[in-house]
Amino acid sequence: MPAVAHIIRRRHSRKRRREHEARRSNFWLGILVILPLLLSLLPLLAGLSLSIWLYLQAASHLPTPQASLMLDAAGAPTRFYDRSGQTEIHRVDFQLGDEERWLRLDALPAHAIEAFLLAEDGDFLSAPTGFDILGATLQIWQYISGLPVTPSQSLVGKLARETLLPMTRRSGLDPQLLEIALIAESQRLHSPETLLEWRLNSAFFGHEAYGIEAAARVYFGKSAEDLSLAEAALLAMAAQQTEINPFDAEQRSRERAADLLFELLNAGRIGKAQFDSAKASQPAILAPKRDDRSIAPDFISYARDQAAFILARHGEEGSQALIARGGLRIVTSLDLDLQRRSACLLQAHLGQLGAGCPELAQETSAESLASRPDSGALVLLDVGSGEILSMVGGANARQHQPAILLHPIVYMQAFLQRELTPASMVFDIPRAYPGAQAELIYSPSYADGAYRGPLNLRDAMAAHLLAPVAQAANDVSMREALGTAQALGFRGLDMEDAPLELLERGGQVSLLDSAYAYSVLASLGVMTGLPADGDRGRDPLAVLEIADSDGAILWSREGSPAQSWATQIIEPSLAYLVNDILADEDARRRVLEKPASQSSRTRIVASLAGSSADSRDSWRLAYSPGLVIAAHSGRDDAADESDGAGLLLSDAPGWQALIDYAHERRGTPPDKWQRPHDIEEFLVCEISGLLPATTNHCPTRRELMPAGASLRRDDMWQTLEINRATGLLATVNTPDELRVEAAYFMPPESIMDWWLENDRPLPPSSYSADGQSAASKALQIMQPADYAYVGSNVEIMAAVNREGAVSWRLDYGADVNPKSWQPVDDPLRSLPDGELAATWRTALLSGIHTLRLTVTFADGSQESDTRLLTFDNTPPVIRLRASEASAGQSTVALSAEVSDNLAIERVEFYRGDALAGVDFDWPHGLELDLGESSEVEIRAVAYDQVGNRAESRLLVTREPAG
Repeated sequence: MPAVAHIIRRRHSRKRRREHEARRSNFWLGILVILPLLLSLLPLLAGLSLSIWLYLQAASHLPTPQASLMLDAAGAPTRFYDRSGQTEIHRVDFQLGDEERWLRLDALPAHAIEAFLLAEDGDFLSAPTGFDILGATLQIWQYISGLPVTPSQSLVGKLARETLLPMTRRSGLDPQLLEIALIAESQRLHSPETLLEWRLNSAFFGHEAYGIEAAARVYFGKSAEDLSLAEAALLAMAAQQTEINPFDAEQRSRERAADLLFELLNAGRIGKAQFDSAKASQPAILAPKRDDRSIAPDFISYARDQAAFILARHGEEGSQALIARGGLRIVTSLDLDLQRRSACLLQAHLGQLGAGCPELAQETSAESLASRPDSGALVLLDVGSGEILSMVGGANARQHQPAILLHPIVYMQAFLQRELTPASMVFDIPRAYPGAQAELIYSPSYADGAYRGPLNLRDAMAAHLLAPVAQAANDVSMREALGTAQALGFRGLDMEDAPLELLERGGQVSLLDSAYAYSVLASLGVMTGLPADGDRGRDPLAVLEIADSDGAILWSREGSPAQSWATQIIEPSLAYLVNDILADEDARRRVLEKPASQSSRTRIVASLAGSSADSRDSWRLAYSPGLVIAAHSGRDDAADESDGAGLLLSDAPGWQALIDYAHERRGTPPDKWQRPHDIEEFLVCEISGLLPATTNHCPTRRELMPAGASLRRDDMWQTLEINRATGLLATVNTPDELRVEAAYFMPPESIMDWWLENDRPLPPSSYSADGQSAASKALQIMQPADYAYVGSNVEIMAAVNREGAVSWRLDYGADVNPKSWQPVDDPLRSLPDGELAATWRTALLSGIHTLRLTVTFADGSQESDTRLLTFDNTPPVIRLRASEASAGQSTVALSAEVSDNLAIERVEFYRGDALAGVDFDWPHGLELDLGESSEVEIRAVAYDQVGNRAESRLLVTREPAG
């Protein structure tokens, strides 16, 4: 038996083992529970640490408020260069220069602060958010995680994006991260009043005005300390949308300022007396300051806006501030040599050629290049790249009536809808269409009142005729044509209001948009340019490269993907047809009856020129496969109509010379548009545009049309044999030397009245009376008469007036001048007194035939006589119709639809067997009284002019009364 001590030791041993196992189990349990928890918290801790570190890194770059007066250490201005990158063409200088100063809040009028606050962030001072470290950390965590971060729209958010980010862009940190940290840190370090003061002194107000002091001096010529409430409202709204500023959009700017005044009154921030005084005042706005040192100021304005867009698109916040004061180097697309020549050409045509520009080939002073023509503008575009090579004057102002620029677009829409082809017949005649307003009409007309009648579309389009394009626009819908114009690049056209009058008046487009739209046609439907916002999706390119002050490339045209620069807008075949017609100088001169050009053209150039109806807008546009040149001139209402307008319409050689020189400078050889595979060439008749029935059927031309175009045989031309001495139809008796074939155009019935009123030629309808008189003839056909209509039995009577007749015969042949003769089946019978007779059965003949009698005399001589007869052995076709006879009415309207191969003589109407009436005129009809009968059989019998008849029956039933 074990000792007690041994038992106690074993019990203690088991207890220690159990305690050890429990401690080991608790250890591993702790490992299994705590370790995953630690691992799960590690990313959070790491993320929190990273967020704090990133915040501290970004916050360390926060500048001081007064440092925003200079964006970089040197305060270097941005410089613009020509396309070579060697010649500076513009420098962005500070508006106030050394006079730039920081204004404290207490120096500004209270109403100016209130207006700016309400426009920017109305609750900024009354309910400030303050420093929010947790919110900033969360936003940074979202940024790290790749989640979207909503930009702050508060006053501090705008300050960070537009002022602080451009100042800290060299930090190397991501702009989104910088924005989050800069907002939070600026709120931590500065009071709301300081931040408001900072924003007021650094906001961009347009036209190089940074800060409220600069804006007040630029727009009103005074210090911001002296701003009135009305002036302060104008500036506050300009800071919100800088393109709507007092210089560029004065009326819209005043309207927005008036709205802000109402909001200030409703918010209780100004009193009623202040509101009334400000509303009644009209602040005087200075004229924009002109920078005479800049070459091509309008081009620079466009290039600057485009550079800001490019920088913003590539993540550079505060791009306007960066361009104004960031020391950038911007290479533009401007070709200085072409700019000089363009300026000279435009000034020469406007009669403004000065001593600084005597000839196109000579150098031009910077002052001459900087001058802006008062009433004209010119643009030169590279088709392949969409680059602006030269821009003279206000080419980007959307304020001109497009007028003639829409004509080719309308025709192209007709080609697209397969309504018309270049061969189609259109009408240059007076016509009326529905006007822009109810009960008004639109009648396109010419100053000289000269219309040209029907003609091929090619001729009408090449000559820029108004009446035919109005006809086409009415057929295809002007709204559809404007949709195509918008797709090509025209902006500013009202798609809802699309009257035909836009073809000569109304609407607003810019010269640059117009040139860009036609560059799409020049490239056979491809739009090439900078990817942009808006309906068009692309813009002409003015900027080739942007570099910062250290020379680092921020953006480059060469570094962008090639596939992102071009989009097919329309079918190549449509553009090709338009280009081919506008380049048809021969057609244009032929229609307008101008002498042939003596100049030798080395390149294919399509051209367009014309003025609006009121002569306020005059256009000239020419383009080749590589270049587009477009020019506009105009006049104001006070100018005489002979001044300014029309100066661009002259056919001076300068336009062609500029295109040729530009091509040589660009290194592009003479070229022409390659015909697309789906364009074919057809032989068609002049005017009608239809296929000729025979080789000598009509005057013909070769015309281009889309493949598979549906064409029918021409039925408007007639080729007749004429006696050239009388101008009448020739007969078998007309001598050969007087016979001549002539083609005559028969106009459609719809324009016959105009044709006759204007004494246009019609084919002769009578025959020449050739041969001897009846009394002196050796023989004469006495019956039937010449030109008679005859039927299936023709009684022939003839007389021989000469002794010695030994034999005779009757022949007939088809048409006026038969090619062959057939004997008449019924022989002539000799009657007393030398007369001859026969009965000719002609049931199988139809149409015009010539009957000939030939007599042989004893001496071997022969004499003949002829008669021209029209055979009608085809009965007419008739279909009788009656209006519905309702209860209580006894009268029905009868109508007979009648047709015949030649002519209807009359239609007889019968009630049963009783004749009810006869109608000799088209449309054939009769009002018939049914009397008391409820059911009546009615017949209609049609007779043609030789007695052939056809009948139609109809049973008319009347509903019983009651």
